Amino acid sequence: MKPIRVTVKVSWRTDSGERRTIQRERKFSPATPLRARKAWKAATEAKLRKRLPASSDRGANAGTLKADAARYLPLVRHLADWVSRRSEIRAWFPEVGERSRASVSRDDVQRIIGVWKSAGVANRTINNRVSALRDIYRKLDGDDTDTPCDRVPFLKPPRTPIQRVTADTVNKVRDNLLAKGLTFEPGRGRPVCQALQDRARLMVLASTGRRPCEVERAQPEDVNVQQRVWGVRDAKGGWSAGIYLNREMLIAWQTFIETEAWGPFPVHFTRRLREAGWPKGVRVYNVRHSTWIAASERGADLSDIQAGAGHRRITTTREHYVPVLNSRLEKLSNLIDDRFGWEVATTSTGRVM
Repeated sequence: MKPIRVTVKVSWRTDSGERRTIQRERKFSPATPLRARKAWKAATEAKLRKRLPASSDRGANAGTLKADAARYLPLVRHLADWVSRRSEIRAWFPEVGERSRASVSRDDVQRIIGVWKSAGVANRTINNRVSALRDIYRKLDGDDTDTPCDRVPFLKPPRTPIQRVTADTVNKVRDNLLAKGLTFEPGRGRPVCQALQDRARLMVLASTGRRPCEVERAQPEDVNVQQRVWGVRDAKGGWSAGIYLNREMLIAWQTFIETEAWGPFPVHFTRRLREAGWPKGVRVYNVRHSTWIAASERGADLSDIQAGAGHRRITTTREHYVPVLNSRLEKLSNLIDDRFGWEVATTSTGRVM
């Protein structure tokens, strides 16, 4: 039987009246349930509509930053983080959006950064906004052009301790999602299929230790369950080192494939995991940290962890994924122990003197 083609089209008109269309198509097996095809179509259409330029952008005065942003955004639409880039650019509009791009100065940039810091905007978010504004100038005027963001130092994000996610926590959430997926929605007479897809996504994240965005970009042809290999797509549309699928990874990917969990994670993915028992205040991303810390504790070579985690610099691996226990840090402390000959002295109540 021939595969079933599902097509999604989203159209809009430019300021000059020209009609433009974004289209996505996917082939489904004839055995794919109708609900799965409808879910993919709805999710894809919602994703494409986020890419449409807003009417306020299309109607901007010529020569302003807002108008130039409308010229710039189509140039980066191929990026996986296209929607985030658009949000970062629009953050500048309230202050300098109606001004000529040539009139924006370094003092303006630093003043706006100060406003954002006072408002409690995260340092990482501010850095992304500055990078996006710099990219507008270089994309439209050339890579060597001067920008108001030149010599503006990046803000250092605050360092926070990594919160590890235990295997018991992952298994508890996994079991709760399975139980929910096997129940029936009140008044609808059908299982909660999203819970089974969320369970599959969590299993792949926890077992492979890869980034959520990399799982979102995965395509059926990237995962070869016979050869037990997953070719990982990176953020720039290329390929990073592949992963050999161990037994648990293979189980996770088979579950992922069976539930048709491909594509971007739903907006409420994290909330639904918390409802299933995920610890409050702990990011789902932290399951990645826990995976590679466990690999380090079990004796994996640092360069192998770097390749498995998809890090470009080994300093990142060393900084985040080498735990204190069972590592060189523990051995280092033990080497300088007993220098003073101290002994523990306690009182009659057991308190240390």
